[in-house]
Amino acid sequence: MKKIGIMLVEDHNVFREGLKRLFDMEENMQVVAEADSCAAARQHMSDEVDIVLLDIGLPDGDGLELCRCLTQSHPRVKFVALTTYDDVTFIRKAMERGVQGFVPKYAFFDEIRSAIHMVHKGGTYIYPGLQAELLLKPHSPMLTDQETSILQLIARGEDQKEVAARLYISLSTLRRRIRGICTKLGVGTLEEALAAAARRGLIR
Repeated sequence: MKKIGIMLVEDHNVFREGLKRLFDMEENMQVVAEADSCAAARQHMSDEVDIVLLDIGLPDGDGLELCRCLTQSHPRVKFVALTTYDDVTFIRKAMERGVQGFVPKYAFFDEIRSAIHMVHKGGTYIYPGLQAELLLKPHSPMLTDQETSILQLIARGEDQKEVAARLYISLSTLRRRIRGICTKLGVGTLEEALAAAARRGLIR
């Protein structure tokens, strides 16, 4: 069975060496590359890397920007952030840049292992101690004034032709706007978008 190839991107040498020793004891994981900076990470990236275990605060740049760049050049590779930053706003920003897993540095190695397995399988992993906070502070995506108006008018019972005419846009443009709204709200249909927007207080 092929082992999960891990690149450790961490500028604290002792911490990185400690992680490597722990991974060396794993049967299905192995460290295939190490880096202590953004430049070194770009240099050592290879097809052997499946998961990048990424420190965000690097001496020569932002780890999130590194994630964005490496995601473009190596779309198969997945990222788990291992960092001291553990606030909700930062987690959301990290996910937007392509991070699929998030584990604070105070977590036990078992949590790091779980995050890597989950992300390697195509899932998303957020440290359990932070999940409740994310749920208590739901993210309301930014809808434009026009998108909000579209939802409000449809919620009042107007059909799409009436909404398009009221907003002075074509029916095809309206339908594109609706698809964009669904994408922002993470749903597949207009009905689901209306329900999601109502739950989040975006329309009444």
